[in-house]
Amino acid sequence: MKVLLGVINSLENESLFIFEKGQSRTMPATEEEIKNYPNYKILKQKSLKINDQKITGPGVFQFLYGPVTAGVREAGSFNLYTYGEKILRASIDISWKRRGIESAMVSKSPEAALALSEQVCSNFAISHSLAFSRAVENAISLPISITTRNWRILLIEAERIYNHLYVIYRLTSAAAQKVLATHMLALFEEALRLNEVLTGSRFLMGINNIGKFNHLADFPKILIAAKGYEEILTRFRRLYEHSLANTNYLDRLHSAGPLTPAKATSIGLTGPSLRACGLDDHLNGNLEHLIILPVVTQNEGDSLARMEVRAEEIVNSLRYLIDHLRVSDSWIDEMNNWVHECKPGGTGNAVANSPSGAVGYYVVIEDKKIKQVNICTPSYVGMHAMAMALEEMVFTDFPFVCDSFGVYFTGASV
Repeated sequence: MKVLLGVINSLENESLFIFEKGQSRTMPATEEEIKNYPNYKILKQKSLKINDQKITGPGVFQFLYGPVTAGVREAGSFNLYTYGEKILRASIDISWKRRGIESAMVSKSPEAALALSEQVCSNFAISHSLAFSRAVENAISLPISITTRNWRILLIEAERIYNHLYVIYRLTSAAAQKVLATHMLALFEEALRLNEVLTGSRFLMGINNIGKFNHLADFPKILIAAKGYEEILTRFRRLYEHSLANTNYLDRLHSAGPLTPAKATSIGLTGPSLRACGLDDHLNGNLEHLIILPVVTQNEGDSLARMEVRAEEIVNSLRYLIDHLRVSDSWIDEMNNWVHECKPGGTGNAVANSPSGAVGYYVVIEDKKIKQVNICTPSYVGMHAMAMALEEMVFTDFPFVCDSFGVYFTGASV
């Protein structure tokens, strides 16, 4: 599967940022090549108003939801065109969280720009940090040690765990399963505490750096974290089995916001939402990520399928963390002794497998400063998928569809 992640514009030409078979690359945006990507137009426009076409007619009502709401976590608005209870079209305004981070990175050192990358979407801080740092390392020909690579893998899986737990908590809460939601929220909080045990940061910020890590816990604390993840695994599996026996909960998710494989690929969707349509985006084979885990897929493409994919990925990620944290003591000595010279500039790109899909960075460095950076996020494409999935749904399906995609306004409006 070949996915267009972004369109890169420079003074000289226009390029396509491609992800194919676990590898990212750029190529000239020729007319012949553009025809292969139905999502070229939406990525080139980078519109802050998604699916923004009005619908008029007898019985059509326009319902504005946001930007300040009780149910949506961030500032963002939905313009819903309805006929009775049915949603005919959903227009999403993502401009409320636009901060111009790409422009803010220009002329900064890679280390200063790295800190900004973590602010694109704080829930995906390590994913953005990893993708940016690998793009810089590729640009300046800086190899990384096996230790650094291994710890990046571990922390991106830790990020996946707490994000997936939060998505499932939101879904159980929306379905009024208060006991189940409370237990899921407790596991989410425990996952954040274990992040702090490992790194000193609940949201894994300020840990990764260009070519290295800033700091990590000593091995006794790492073993404590491994034990904590083992307890989360035991508790989550029990809760998940309970949820699968809860027909009221499953009925609310079933058939809510279905996406067909054709629609998912037409917008360049990646991550759990694509895998819930029965497709593999090959992010697990990404050499910038180096995770060898089972690819979890479902076929229905609805909110229930997206939840099931995330639940199974939680189990896989927890097992991976538990197994590898316990043998990580040998990595620390190697990491502390890693030194390498690098070039003052160059061009590089990289992709990370974030909890909700591909995070991509393209960077140009001159004289040890950022000259250009382009950021591709799963939330921007995910918002287009959400708008598609909301069509023909009823109002009561709205929270299930929105929460099941696990995307954020901050990440969508870079």
